[in-house]
Amino acid sequence: MITLSTRAAVADALRRAGDAGISGEAIASALGVSRATVNAHVTALRSLGYEVASSSRVGYRLVSAPDVCLPEEVAPRLHHDLWVTCEGGAETVSTNDDAKRLARGGAPEGALIVAARQTGGRGRFDRTWVSPEGGAYVSAVLRPPLPPSALMPLPLVAAVGVADGLATLGLDVRLKWPNDVEVDGRKVAGILLEMAAEADQIEWVVLGCGLNVTGRPHERASSIAEHVLCVGAAVAAAAVLDGVATAYRQFLAGGFGELHDAYVRRLSIVGETVVVRDASGSIVAEGPVAGIGDAGELLIGLPGDERRIVAGEVTLRG
Repeated sequence: MITLSTRAAVADALRRAGDAGISGEAIASALGVSRATVNAHVTALRSLGYEVASSSRVGYRLVSAPDVCLPEEVAPRLHHDLWVTCEGGAETVSTNDDAKRLARGGAPEGALIVAARQTGGRGRFDRTWVSPEGGAYVSAVLRPPLPPSALMPLPLVAAVGVADGLATLGLDVRLKWPNDVEVDGRKVAGILLEMAAEADQIEWVVLGCGLNVTGRPHERASSIAEHVLCVGAAVAAAAVLDGVATAYRQFLAGGFGELHDAYVRRLSIVGETVVVRDASGSIVAEGPVAGIGDAGELLIGLPGDERRIVAGEVTLRG
């Protein structure tokens, strides 16, 4: 189970106490810290947008919590035992960059970084990923005991996990190869994987995901709030992270086989004629999508004469 930071544990104690409230002494005793430490964390929570009332008779009472992707809100909602720590804050440059620093410093598999806003988020091909308020941005440190050659399907595994997590919130999710997550043909989440590896061993993988929770939808982007009411950023982030953890563990245990079928069931472009471009924008393939290969490749062409595409940007022709 995840280890809560002291601040997250204080927030969780306030949340669990409800309208009855709880004394600072009771929180301090339960957490094994001083009363002054509890008071300092309550002050910090207020600066993050928590409304906490206090009185000599009741102690502290949580009036409201901010509906944003903070570790204090996400961590208590995580259920999968893959996750061990959760750090972050209201704003960062990039959760992936933060998670890479953790990975390089020896953080274990299952360490998380979450944020409500990024100022320097990135997408595939090193494109700028717009990360406004109203989103949830999460990155996880993974250390799969596999050679680099076995990780080709991992972006698709991540996409299945994100889709499964969003489905628990009531969203009808579709996937566009390799790892765009869509609702009604518009992107609701993006995934970025980065790794460090030697020839025969993975050192670490950082899996990042950005969710549009309540941000303004437009012709190319959707939001969770557009389709499901009353789902907060922390709830969405936790659902997606637990979905990713389940898919990742399934991949480690049995490979891409069953996940392949789950991915294809949600693939939105089977039978569609597409154009695939590389990072420079040059066309590398064009034709009807026949399906997905055993290692996650995109199959383009007629059955029996497919071309296998391992990387690229897919758009519908015309």
